[in-house]
Amino acid sequence: MQQYPDVEYLNIIFFVFIFWLVNYAFLSFIFYIIYYYFDLIVIYKDQIVMIKCSLLLRDDIEIIDAYRIMKVDGFSRGLMSNIFWYGNLVIEQQKNEVRTFHFVPAPYKILLIIQKQRTALLDDRKKKYIITEEEEKKQ
Repeated sequence: MQQYPDVEYLNIIFFVFIFWLVNYAFLSFIFYIIYYYFDLIVIYKDQIVMIKCSLLLRDDIEIIDAYRIMKVDGFSRGLMSNIFWYGNLVIEQQKNEVRTFHFVPAPYKILLIIQKQRTALLDDRKKKYIITEEEEKKQ
């Protein structure tokens, strides 16, 4: 049988191409994990602080005033996100601003905390600014 010399070069070219493709996929996956791994959500009494840290970016801090929150939604779609308890958190603010935070751990727990915070703020606001009939009689 006759050996074709072009086949050896073709094998080397395919090997190098596949090697670079696998390395690129692996490195992009690692950077993807690093980029989303350092998201931090801090919930105070009257504000929510979102901090993003990664090896590629400096600290990115966003502060959301709890009075401006109109609606909060959390969802987790897909098999892997449900297994690892990761999902998306959507916060709708006044003036039709919608912020979506991806890869939030346990979005339903954070959703419940934000809803409790929101109801406590609204009750506190009612106590401060709404005068009841009994208070009017006292004055």
